[in-house]
Amino acid sequence: MDVVSVVTRPDRRKGRNMQLLPGPVKSLAMDLRIPFFTPEKVNAEDSVGYICGLRPDVIVVMAYGQFLKERLLFSAAPLGCVNLHMSLLPKRRGACPLERGIMAGDSETGVTAMMMDMGMDTGDILGAVRTPILPSDTLGTLRQKLAPEGADLMLRVLRSLRDGTAVRTPQDDSQATYAYEVKRQESLIEWTRSADEIERQIRALNPAPCCQTFLPPMPGAPPSAPGMLLKVYEAGVEQRPADCPPDILPGTVISMKKGPLVATGNGGALRLLLVRPEGRQNIMKGSDFSNGYSKKVPPGSRLYIGISPLFRQP
Repeated sequence: MDVVSVVTRPDRRKGRNMQLLPGPVKSLAMDLRIPFFTPEKVNAEDSVGYICGLRPDVIVVMAYGQFLKERLLFSAAPLGCVNLHMSLLPKRRGACPLERGIMAGDSETGVTAMMMDMGMDTGDILGAVRTPILPSDTLGTLRQKLAPEGADLMLRVLRSLRDGTAVRTPQDDSQATYAYEVKRQESLIEWTRSADEIERQIRALNPAPCCQTFLPPMPGAPPSAPGMLLKVYEAGVEQRPADCPPDILPGTVISMKKGPLVATGNGGALRLLLVRPEGRQNIMKGSDFSNGYSKKVPPGSRLYIGISPLFRQP
């Protein structure tokens, strides 16, 4: 099976210098000397003409970010368009299945190969691989586990399509759930939620976009001014100490020993284990943060709750 061309997104400006850089798919295609095509709109007439002109046997789609219209789906390749989706369809259709699965506390996930149709992840299933979601799994670790399994699955499916042995299983729409795109505001920690919910939120958004909170404002700052941004990459659920006041407010720092211990909703507490304060390039252990910031964030201070003025959408 030969790859006749890779179709991926155009170069984007990134970094502090806003340098125009290729995405990882284009970079790999360049390294492997595979022809590539980077249209802004894949359904534009010239884009469709280019793809049809390649005369592919099959089109493979993975996390492309644009819906393919009818001509590409049903006329461009005789074996059709096959999509690799990181969930066990029909559960978690949509843009962010792994994130939503971790947030919801799902016990397993997987990767599904399906024949694409006009709906959102509604096509017939061609094969699937299951994997458990471990209590330590993050978005990053699940992607690492599922990537090679998904590649093996796709190769098996493509061979079955070529040989005419593929089995198409219609999805049961009554069992469908949806994994909608994670909004920017959802990376902000709301300390009024339970410790379990926040811990899953942190794992679901690690490594990106990463959960965030704000340290207390600096002395002398206006009351409405948020303090330093703190990114949280790992946390552990703990019991509140026996001497913790029962009426302590969510977001209050209970202790700074071995990493900040923060009160959450429902009488819980969360130990911050890996964090990155604003202005620092590297992630640091929570215990190291405690050693360096214990005067700025003493026990009894309260982390920011709610949407900061700095966090609003532009």
